[in-house]
Amino acid sequence: MEEIIKEETATKKEEEIVFLTPMDVAKIIGCSVQAARELFYREDFPTIKVGKNFKVMKSAFIQWCS
Repeated sequence: MEEIIKEETATKKEEEIVFLTPMDVAKIIGCSVQAARELFYREDFPTIKVGKNFKVMKSAFIQWCS
């Protein structure tokens, strides 16, 4: 029974909406933060502007990478 609960909890965590910052993207793809920021200005990059900050949904970033 505990295993089923753990699996359900893991599935819910995977479905959560997660946003990445340029610093997160830089760490993931192994580039400078400035290079990652430049990605956020590309027309084909799924950027979301939150106030003065740029973010990208993790799921959209993964799809963009593939």
